[in-house]
Amino acid sequence: MILYIARHGQPALDDMKPGADYELPDGDYPLSALGREQAEFLGKYLKQENFDGLMLSSPYARTMETAAVAASICGTSIVPEPRFQERLFAAEPPCPGMTIEEMRRFYPVSPDAELEYPWIVAKGPEEAVDVEKRVFPLIDELIAAPPAEKILLIGHGASVNTAMRYLAEKANYSGNRGIAFNAAVSCLDIEHDGSVKLIHPLKFDYMPMEKVTSNKRTYEEVINQ
Repeated sequence: MILYIARHGQPALDDMKPGADYELPDGDYPLSALGREQAEFLGKYLKQENFDGLMLSSPYARTMETAAVAASICGTSIVPEPRFQERLFAAEPPCPGMTIEEMRRFYPVSPDAELEYPWIVAKGPEEAVDVEKRVFPLIDELIAAPPAEKILLIGHGASVNTAMRYLAEKANYSGNRGIAFNAAVSCLDIEHDGSVKLIHPLKFDYMPMEKVTSNKRTYEEVINQ
């Protein structure tokens, strides 16, 4: 199986309160115009990779919309995966989220997909270990599942970085895992015996540099922080 792991495109965060942490949006924000562009770049990259597999996406709007844009380019469908949702930093969930019936009105959700509601089930605030407790079993299930050609996981900074750290350990990879910029994607080869090989870490070179962001931060702001 070829497993791709990507972060969502830039969300539309102009309505957030002044001084808020843009890396941790407090609601179910859709993509910005730039975020949709980034999702298109991701979709075109996957199309060049001949991606025609299933897309598993965090149920948040920004991840589902990223998946929908990419899915329309690749001609595939989406399965909401709540275990890959954002880390919950507040005591209460930031939004109620959409039901799977509502999602089907906007996104190409697979007819076979199921999603219990409410899907934001984490008890906040979450620690990093709490994210591990839901992301690690998801990765283990994908590795142990019947062989699939290609799968894409679309998540958030916390879930993407957690998955990448876990898979890098399984691949005995100690190099740079890359930065989870918006719409950045990594690629791994998972063999039938469960062994993992990192094909490339998180990359974003299919986008012009002026389009590379981490939510509201530019590429320069991230690397110079």
